[in-house]
Formats: sequence, C-alpha cells, structure tokens
Amino acid sequence: MRPLLPVDETRYLSVAWEMWQRQDFLVPYLNGATYSHKPPLLFWLVHAAWSITGVNDWSARLVAPVLALIVMLQSISLAQRLWPDLAVEIKTITPWLLLGGWFFILFLTLVQFDLLLTVMVLLAWQGLLLADNQQQRGWLITGIATGLGVLAKGPVVFLFVVPAVLLAPWWRSHDTGRSWFAGWIFSLLLAVIIALGWAIPAGLAGGEVYRDAIFWGQSAGRVVDSFAHRSPWWLYIVALPLMLLPWLLWPTIWRSLSRVGSTLTEPGTKFIIAVVLPAVIIFSLISGKQPKYLLPILPLLILLLARLLASASQFSNLLLTIKKITLSSAVLMMLLHLVVVPIMRPAYDLTVISQRLADLQLQDVPVAHLGKYHGQFHYLGRLEKPVKALPFDHNEIRGWLEENPQGYLVMYDRHLALEMPESVFNQPYRSGKLVLWPVEFLLNNPQHLDALLANA
Repeated sequence: MRPLLPVDETRYLSVAWEMWQRQDFLVPYLNGATYSHKPPLLFWLVHAAWSITGVNDWSARLVAPVLALIVMLQSISLAQRLWPDLAVEIKTITPWLLLGGWFFILFLTLVQFDLLLTVMVLLAWQGLLLADNQQQRGWLITGIATGLGVLAKGPVVFLFVVPAVLLAPWWRSHDTGRSWFAGWIFSLLLAVIIALGWAIPAGLAGGEVYRDAIFWGQSAGRVVDSFAHRSPWWLYIVALPLMLLPWLLWPTIWRSLSRVGSTLTEPGTKFIIAVVLPAVIIFSLISGKQPKYLLPILPLLILLLARLLASASQFSNLLLTIKKITLSSAVLMMLLHLVVVPIMRPAYDLTVISQRLADLQLQDVPVAHLGKYHGQFHYLGRLEKPVKALPFDHNEIRGWLEENPQGYLVMYDRHLALEMPESVFNQPYRSGKLVLWPVEFLLNNPQHLDALLANA
C-alpha cells in the first residue's frame, strides 16, 4: 500500500540489489563502493527470498512480518522459561499484547535491521535460560545467536546479552559458579568465530578502508561521537512508555502495576530487570539514539505486563478485552495506510525518477547527484552503474557540468523559486521537490545555474 521509504528502506534494498547484481554476497556495496554501515545478514535473507521469487518488492518486504512472527513465537517460549507456573496464561496473552502494540506493528512493514536483531537477542536469552537449567546446549544456542546478532547489526548485540550474564548471581535460580562463566566464555568464543568467519574474508576482499570500518570505525564512531541521531540522555526514559502504547492507556494495566512489588523476588522478573535496566542506562550514555534501538527489549516488557495480568482474578474476561484492543490496533494501522499513504505517496515514491535514471544509464548518459547519495534510486530503477555524487563545491559542480553537457543532474530543492520548463522533470519530495536538470539547459540558462549554485 505504500512505497519503499527513502532513505533507509530504499538504501538497504539498493545494497541488497547491488550485491545481487554483482553476484558478490560477501561484501555489501552501495553505489559502486563498499558499504560498511551494516553487516550482511538482512541482505542475505533478502537474497534468499529473491532466489525463490526473483527480484521484486513483495518478497523482500515479506522478510519483516516473518521475523515478527518468529519474535512472537520466541516470546511465547520465553514465557514458559521465565514463569513456568503461570506459563499457560502468559503464553496465551503475550502474542496479543505484542501484536496490539503500535510500536511493534510499525516494524511489521519496514525493511529494517531491528527485528532481525530482536530475533537473535531473544534466541540468545533462550540459551541463557537453558544454561540456567543446567542444559549445556544453552551455551551453544547463545553463542550461535550472539554471533548471528553481530552479523545482523554489529556488536550492539552484546549490550543486550552481557548484562544478563554478569548479573546472573542475582537473577539465577541456581548458584552461579565457575561453570557458568566458563560456559559464557565458550559462548563468547563461538560468537566471535561466527562473526570473524564473515568479517575476515570480507575485510580482505573489501580493502583496507572497509576492513578498518567494519572492525573498529563504525562501532567506535557511533558510541563515542555518533555520526547521526544525536539526542538528549533522557530520550529513552520518555520513549519507553510510548513503546508500550496503547496498553498504557488501558486502566487495567495501571491496576496490575500495583502487583509489581510481589513479583520482584521471582527469577523471571529479575531476569527482565537484569536485561532492561542496564540496556536503557548504556544506550542513554551513547550519543546516537533512536527509539528503535530498544526494540529487542520490547518483548521482555510485554512479557512483564503479561505476567502482571496473568494473576488477575478475572483473567478470561481480560483475554477477550485484549483481543479486541489488538484488533483495534490492527484496524487503526490499516486505516492510517488507507488515509495517509495516498496523501504522502507523491512526496515519497521515487519509482518514476529511478526508472528515468535507468533509461539514461542504458543510453550511457552521464548522471550526477548533488550532495550525498544514499542509494535511493538504485533498487527502484535496478541501476547497474554508479551515480556520480557531487559535493557541495561550486567549482566541482561547474566543472562536472561543463565536462558532461549531455548529462543530467539530480538535486533536492527547497528554496529555488525559478520557473522551469515542462521538459525539466520534477516531483514533490518531502518538504521540497526533486529535480532532474538537463545539463545543457543549465549551461544555456546562466541565471538558473547561478541560482542552483547559490542554493547549493
């Protein structure tokens, strides 16, 4: 119902497309250059879908709801391990609480990395709880899940797993001795082996700059001095309640919160606290912040709500009510797509201009993009050549125009008020418009070129 949203969704599928088109499944590429910002696991899942259906939108976008279904099933399994005495009631309502949450529903339709990371984090926690029950295969599961979590979204997976390991003496139902930490060392080594199994050959194939980026640059940069998404330290304190909507609008939830104190001695509640509290504190200290970074802890918060509701005296009546709220959330999301998408589509759908760029590339017409290029046209247009990214430097812009009089220049315009002929393609884009300037027209109309350079 809605187009792929720039710049994230279009960029990620452009990376997947370029790897597919190059038949290089080791090193991610974007616009002809190595792409170090994300590991390859999500791209591999998209490739797996394309290997069955061919390259198309729907199979790539189906990855997210499949991952969401896995998250729901994993949450049911966690309920069994966290509160075995109340497992039947908690397992019954947990998937409804998840699916009825607005924040969770939002990710059902997005091509993003966060649901994939959530799947791996939940699996790692499953392994820890198995290890807590003296099942040594739990460490194997945690190691594999943590390693795949690194391939899903990088070392951030450790921020969700390590605190639970270190705080085990507090939440565990068994005494914590050397065997527990020996098991964790085995798990950690396995995770490192899995991650390096991709990173080492990818680093060798991608070159020195790419190798430095995936081994250190991206993680350190985002922690110490984030490239983007800077926010105040208290963002997550505000975001967490919003992540639990609409359930926090339900008075029954607030009445159930009065029972939190009686659950604090339960190992299940302690485990959730041992994961959630350190995660919120650590992420609050990191400069780059987005609410979606906390998506992996959402199932634990939902499980805690389910635990509180499970001990209610009229549980069967609550379950009817919960299903109605969940259905209302789903209907609301559908209505938002029916009403909002037709209004926003012209300003976010880049399909037409992407296809125009593809036609130009087939004719060997030079194409440049003014400013940083995020790959928003590559997948939509199935482009097979890089797009020249011109920096906001007047001399370089003028030089490229004069060297490529038959070319075209893509730019985003918010302020340029000059009239343009009908032959110049333009479309609404966000708060401005997207223009595909023929270089010949700009060279023949100095006033437009001067205004363009001034606007740049």
